[in-house]
Amino acid sequence: MSARSKPRLRITVAAAVLIAVVAACREAPVEPCPAARLAVDRVPLAASSSPFDPAFAAAGAEFHVPPAVLQGIGWVETRWQMVEGAEEFSGRPPAFGVMALRGVALERGAALAGVTVAAARRDPVANIRAAAALLDAYAAEAAIDRSRSEHWSVVVARYSGIELPEGRAAYGREVDRALALGGARTAPAGTRAPAPGACPPPPGSGGAPDYAPAVWRASPNFNQRPADSTGAMHIVIIHTCESNYTSCWSWLVNLASQASAHYVVNEDGSEASQLVLERDRAWHIAALYDCTLNRRHDCWLNGVQSNHFTVGVEHAGFASQDSFPASQMEASAALVCDVTRDRGIPRDWQHIVAHGQLQPADRTDPGPHWPWIAYVHRVQALCGEVVVDDSAAFNDPALAAAAAPGAWTASDSTPDYYGGGYRWAPTQPDATDGAAFSFRLSAAGSRTLDVRWTSGTNRSSRAAYATITAAGDTLAVARQDQTTGGGRWHTLGTWTFPAGWNRVVLLQRDVSGAVVVADALRVRE
Repeated sequence: MSARSKPRLRITVAAAVLIAVVAACREAPVEPCPAARLAVDRVPLAASSSPFDPAFAAAGAEFHVPPAVLQGIGWVETRWQMVEGAEEFSGRPPAFGVMALRGVALERGAALAGVTVAAARRDPVANIRAAAALLDAYAAEAAIDRSRSEHWSVVVARYSGIELPEGRAAYGREVDRALALGGARTAPAGTRAPAPGACPPPPGSGGAPDYAPAVWRASPNFNQRPADSTGAMHIVIIHTCESNYTSCWSWLVNLASQASAHYVVNEDGSEASQLVLERDRAWHIAALYDCTLNRRHDCWLNGVQSNHFTVGVEHAGFASQDSFPASQMEASAALVCDVTRDRGIPRDWQHIVAHGQLQPADRTDPGPHWPWIAYVHRVQALCGEVVVDDSAAFNDPALAAAAAPGAWTASDSTPDYYGGGYRWAPTQPDATDGAAFSFRLSAAGSRTLDVRWTSGTNRSSRAAYATITAAGDTLAVARQDQTTGGGRWHTLGTWTFPAGWNRVVLLQRDVSGAVVVADALRVRE
């Protein structure tokens, strides 16, 4: 072989390997194909302790399972919370307790531990003992050497209940990461593990997932949106998986599940998976649209299958959990900002909604502890806007405030209001006050202001909005026709404001015979 031919052979072999990797990625719909990762670094939890450590230790000793294995599984499954699961995906029984036991595994573990199924669901000690008994049985059936930590990987994989090999492997890495048990390790805080080789992006996607930081894991469970107006993306639906992250995406990329979502966000916000392109119809909500469940918004869509016009975002976790990690909320808000900005979806309470809100008969997610007010505010802030509602409950008091004279009437009788309703007052020629929407700027800058109202034939056709700076200077008085255009934003103008509390006042003063409606003000960068 000549000296010239050797490099050619090496190039050929390398090319063959690359072709094989690319082909494998194309053929395996669940193979992760990462783009740029989210900014949150993953940190091992080896030094962490849980309130259930005594129960982990006792159950481990009783059933010959390393307590660290129980602790790691408990963290991955529920972040050491006692959860009372609910059905999110048809065919998957709900999970219970610290160890997220479900279905046949719950029943078998309870029997092996000598506790009732009810106790294994709701008592943390019984739940942990049932999980330990189940792991003991799996270890015996696999005939592992229990003294070697790496041998527990096959037992942990079986406990996951995940069918797909890629999902089982990912679950094992998560447990390893949780307590640094062995095998895959997370890089120390402040460093980042090298990303795996990029796989081909979804066909026709323009070269990347819709959301650049997402990992592409293609689900076969989708079809095309309708070509008519019912297929236009209009609402983002927030879900919880009722499981851990890996179990969630593994199930949704499984053809047998007959379910999917566009995105799944993991527990700590360090990763999001895209499973279905936004342009396509994911299968994430089993309900026909009913506008009475959504503040009577878009009633023309009544009876339309909600998957047609929605984007589904799943979140690792449970509707019953006490709280959601701030890092997960931040990552989710960044994702939803991106979706709404790219698809022209308004960032308000009628367009970012709960799964349980639109499917109340059999779903409650994301549950009562989802921080809705703070979450929507964060989506808005990441997209460069602050909204001032007429109701204090919907405002961030550090940035927004509203005040209306006592004579103004609070109402929600006309649909398409922004937050919790609106306020109205009859026009009067001698009125001297109005409804004020105030916004705070930390530094001087240019802002565009938009206002919103609910329309009706009795509304003023010349409602006057005065824009006033923190220094007390009136920049403009703009008039708007409130007889039409309700439920949409209307631009007043763009001005430069000083730092401090600036405001827009909807004036009551005008000829008698009409009403003016104060609903909301939007401030855009």
